[in-house]
Amino acid sequence: MEIRLVGISSSPRKGNTEHLVRTALEAAEESPVSVTTSLVSFVGKRIEPCTDCQVCATQGRPCIKRDDWAELVDELTSPVPNGVLIASPVYFFSANAQLRAFFDRCTSLLKGHWVDDHPYPPPDFSKTAAAALAVGFHRHGGVEHTLSNILHWFLTTGFVCTGVDYIGAGAWQQHVNSTDAVLQDELGMRNARIAGRAVAHLAYLLAAGSAADPDVDTAFEELRQRETAL
Repeated sequence: MEIRLVGISSSPRKGNTEHLVRTALEAAEESPVSVTTSLVSFVGKRIEPCTDCQVCATQGRPCIKRDDWAELVDELTSPVPNGVLIASPVYFFSANAQLRAFFDRCTSLLKGHWVDDHPYPPPDFSKTAAAALAVGFHRHGGVEHTLSNILHWFLTTGFVCTGVDYIGAGAWQQHVNSTDAVLQDELGMRNARIAGRAVAHLAYLLAAGSAADPDVDTAFEELRQRETAL
């Protein structure tokens, strides 16, 4: 059984956030199960914010904005991966604007939960393992808050989350303005490796459990659809 993991670096620059994700993915590839990985970078990508235009709901269409969001989110939906790691730099004690815009735009994926006869069913992330990663300039400058931002999105969209050191893989640049300073943060690099292996392990368990008794999956999905229709 092969497990597919996607790592997302929301930084607009090549540097510390990408190093953190790559370290997690490399650790996942060293797992005792077959794991393939891919890195999604926001470098050079344009992601406009959601304006709550409601076209996705009222007209039954995907998000109508013309930027790079659809290309990026395709990595999470076509097909849905077994595991996802999302990493953000810390900007003003929180996730960066690019990631927040990416998250907000994903409301268009979920309209099928609330709009009857919507032509696009929501992606099923209920068997996708997930973990949050963040890197800040200061050790205590918003890393945990940024991890919480990412975890809240995972929970809202239905992923199965795993913690690392408390709630995610936190790292810092140790007050050094360098694009590879995080590599000198031994604790942060350890956390990233743990995150990669934890997501690979949980993803394998979810996939193996689903494959062992697919009828159970079908039964739970029928129950979910029945509840949604009420």
